[in-house]
Amino acid sequence: MTENNQVKQTREQYEALLERLRKARPESEIQSAEERLKLPQPKILVTGKKTIFINFSDFPRLLRRDENEFLNYFRSQLAINASIENGRAIFMGRPDKSSFSALISRYLKERVICPVCNSPDTHLEKSKQTTLIVCEACGARSAAKG
Repeated sequence: MTENNQVKQTREQYEALLERLRKARPESEIQSAEERLKLPQPKILVTGKKTIFINFSDFPRLLRRDENEFLNYFRSQLAINASIENGRAIFMGRPDKSSFSALISRYLKERVICPVCNSPDTHLEKSKQTTLIVCEACGARSAAKG
Protein backbone atom coordinates (compact mmCIF):
# COMPACT_ATOMS: atom_id res chain seq x y z
CA MET A 1 0.00 0.00 0.00
CA THR A 2 1.42 3.38 -0.92
CA GLU A 3 1.84 6.19 1.55
CA ASN A 4 -0.93 8.23 -0.15
CA ASN A 5 -3.40 5.36 0.21
CA GLN A 6 -2.51 4.94 3.88
CA VAL A 7 -3.11 8.65 4.53
CA LYS A 8 -6.43 8.48 2.67
CA GLN A 9 -7.54 5.39 4.59
CA THR A 10 -6.54 6.94 7.95
CA ARG A 11 -8.44 10.11 7.04
CA GLU A 12 -11.55 8.10 6.12
CA GLN A 13 -11.37 6.19 9.43
CA TYR A 14 -11.02 9.47 11.31
CA GLU A 15 -14.02 10.99 9.50
CA ALA A 16 -16.12 7.88 10.23
CA LEU A 17 -15.26 8.01 13.95
CA LEU A 18 -15.98 11.71 14.08
CA GLU A 19 -19.39 11.18 12.46
CA ARG A 20 -20.22 8.44 15.00
CA LEU A 21 -19.39 10.84 17.83
CA ARG A 22 -21.57 13.58 16.36
CA LYS A 23 -24.52 11.19 16.02
CA ALA A 24 -24.07 9.91 19.59
CA ARG A 25 -24.16 13.42 21.06
CA PRO A 26 -27.66 14.79 21.78
CA GLU A 27 -28.59 17.93 19.81
CA SER A 28 -29.54 19.71 23.05
CA GLU A 29 -25.87 19.67 24.14
CA ILE A 30 -24.58 21.32 20.97
CA GLN A 31 -24.36 25.07 21.41
CA SER A 32 -23.11 27.77 19.12
CA ALA A 33 -20.56 30.30 20.31
CA GLU A 34 -23.21 33.04 20.51
CA GLU A 35 -25.48 30.87 22.68
CA ARG A 36 -22.60 30.17 25.06
CA LEU A 37 -21.69 33.84 25.45
CA LYS A 38 -25.21 35.08 26.32
CA LEU A 39 -24.43 38.76 25.81
CA PRO A 40 -26.98 41.32 26.98
CA GLN A 41 -28.58 43.85 24.64
CA PRO A 42 -26.68 47.15 24.58
CA LYS A 43 -28.45 49.86 26.58
CA ILE A 44 -28.05 53.15 24.74
CA LEU A 45 -29.14 56.60 25.92
CA VAL A 46 -28.93 59.70 23.72
CA THR A 47 -28.69 63.03 25.53
CA GLY A 48 -28.05 66.11 23.44
CA LYS A 49 -24.91 65.58 21.38
CA LYS A 50 -23.72 62.63 23.46
CA THR A 51 -24.57 58.95 23.24
CA ILE A 52 -24.13 56.91 26.42
CA PHE A 53 -23.58 53.14 26.23
CA ILE A 54 -24.86 52.37 29.74
CA ASN A 55 -23.88 48.69 30.10
CA PHE A 56 -20.62 49.03 28.17
CA SER A 57 -18.36 47.42 30.81
CA ASP A 58 -20.43 44.21 30.78
CA PHE A 59 -19.26 43.38 27.25
CA PRO A 60 -15.45 43.38 27.68
CA ARG A 61 -15.87 41.55 31.00
CA LEU A 62 -17.97 38.76 29.42
CA LEU A 63 -15.71 38.57 26.36
CA ARG A 64 -12.54 38.63 28.51
CA ARG A 65 -11.14 41.62 26.64
CA ASP A 66 -9.54 44.87 27.77
CA GLU A 67 -12.04 47.75 28.13
CA ASN A 68 -9.78 50.21 26.33
CA GLU A 69 -9.16 47.82 23.42
CA PHE A 70 -12.94 47.25 23.12
CA LEU A 71 -13.59 51.02 23.22
CA ASN A 72 -10.87 51.69 20.62
CA TYR A 73 -12.61 49.26 18.27
CA PHE A 74 -15.85 51.25 18.61
CA ARG A 75 -14.01 54.56 18.21
CA SER A 76 -12.36 53.47 14.99
CA GLN A 77 -15.49 51.86 13.52
CA LEU A 78 -17.78 54.79 14.37
CA ALA A 79 -15.08 57.40 13.68
CA ILE A 80 -16.01 59.44 16.76
CA ASN A 81 -14.35 60.25 20.06
CA ALA A 82 -15.37 58.31 23.17
CA SER A 83 -14.36 57.82 26.79
CA ILE A 84 -15.17 55.49 29.69
CA GLU A 85 -16.69 56.86 32.89
CA ASN A 86 -18.06 54.65 35.69
CA GLY A 87 -18.41 51.59 33.45
CA ARG A 88 -20.23 53.56 30.77
CA ALA A 89 -18.92 54.59 27.39
CA ILE A 90 -19.70 58.15 26.36
CA PHE A 91 -19.56 58.86 22.62
CA MET A 92 -19.33 62.44 21.37
CA GLY A 93 -21.95 62.29 18.66
CA ARG A 94 -25.18 60.53 17.83
CA PRO A 95 -24.50 57.19 16.13
CA ASP A 96 -27.52 55.04 15.34
CA LYS A 97 -28.55 52.81 18.27
CA SER A 98 -28.69 49.72 16.06
CA SER A 99 -25.07 50.23 15.00
CA PHE A 100 -23.92 49.20 18.50
CA SER A 101 -25.45 45.72 18.18
CA ALA A 102 -23.99 45.36 14.69
CA LEU A 103 -20.54 46.41 15.92
CA ILE A 104 -20.64 43.94 18.80
CA SER A 105 -21.48 41.14 16.35
CA ARG A 106 -18.67 42.22 14.04
CA TYR A 107 -16.24 42.45 16.99
CA LEU A 108 -17.14 38.88 17.96
CA LYS A 109 -16.43 37.66 14.42
CA GLU A 110 -13.20 39.61 13.99
CA ARG A 111 -11.62 39.52 17.46
CA VAL A 112 -13.23 36.85 19.68
CA ILE A 113 -14.53 33.75 17.85
CA CYS A 114 -11.82 31.31 16.72
CA PRO A 115 -11.92 31.09 12.90
CA VAL A 116 -10.78 27.44 13.05
CA CYS A 117 -13.14 25.83 15.61
CA ASN A 118 -15.67 28.65 16.29
CA SER A 119 -14.92 28.64 20.02
CA PRO A 120 -15.33 31.88 21.99
CA ASP A 121 -12.60 30.72 24.40
CA THR A 122 -9.82 32.91 23.02
CA HIS A 123 -7.46 35.67 24.04
CA LEU A 124 -5.56 38.32 22.09
CA GLU A 125 -1.77 38.48 21.82
CA LYS A 126 0.40 41.14 20.27
CA SER A 127 3.10 39.81 17.97
CA LYS A 128 5.24 42.61 16.58
CA GLN A 129 2.65 44.75 14.76
CA THR A 130 0.01 42.03 14.45
CA THR A 131 -2.73 41.14 16.91
CA LEU A 132 -3.38 37.41 17.09
CA ILE A 133 -6.45 35.51 18.27
CA VAL A 134 -5.15 32.55 20.27
CA CYS A 135 -7.74 29.80 20.78
CA GLU A 136 -7.67 28.08 24.14
CA ALA A 137 -9.76 25.18 22.78
CA CYS A 138 -7.84 24.12 19.67
CA GLY A 139 -4.59 26.10 20.00
CA ALA A 140 -4.96 27.91 16.67
CA ARG A 141 -3.25 31.28 16.22
CA SER A 142 -4.97 33.55 13.68
CA ALA A 143 -4.54 37.19 12.76
CA ALA A 144 -7.31 39.39 14.18
CA LYS A 145 -9.12 41.68 11.79
CA GLY A 146 -10.06 45.27 12.47
